[in-house]
Amino acid sequence: MIGMLKVAAAVLALCAVVAGQDLPPNQLRQGSGGQESGSHETKDTKHLTATASATPAAVAPGKKVTLAIDVTPKPKMHVYSPGQEGYIAIALTLDANPAFTTAKAKYPAGEKLYMPLLKETQLVYAKPFRIVQDLTLASTPALRQQAAEGTPLTIKGMLRYQACDDTLCYLPATIPLAWTVALAK
Repeated sequence: MIGMLKVAAAVLALCAVVAGQDLPPNQLRQGSGGQESGSHETKDTKHLTATASATPAAVAPGKKVTLAIDVTPKPKMHVYSPGQEGYIAIALTLDANPAFTTAKAKYPAGEKLYMPLLKETQLVYAKPFRIVQDLTLASTPALRQQAAEGTPLTIKGMLRYQACDDTLCYLPATIPLAWTVALAK
């Protein structure tokens, strides 16, 4: 009986979300600063703000670069942490590119949040957090030539998440992201 009540509550919440959800288009801001690359990309949605950055500012072929996504959930919002069963956890995915190889993305530990409506404790992010993705640039003639010409490398990816507040879960969303990394000789 309790399982049926959870399913009914989830279906009602989803119906309310689908019927009344207002998803504004993503807004893109460019900026610079700090020791990170000169190009920051910030995406602002109804649920969160995500800022992409890279360190160091310039990377030579064959060397490592660290990409970061700083995520700030909007007030009263949370997204699910990797490891939370039964929900769509936030995930960073990079587009495949022969110019680099990737390590596994690193996520901070989620915080436990008790949801009275569902009578469940969930692993979520409700406060600002950072996802880190290390990658190694290839040491190919093409990439060395690109570095010699002063052409930066653009790395593309996406951030997928499902945000919820105290009463509703919103439709899953995917944010396209890009990092521009200067190539050192």
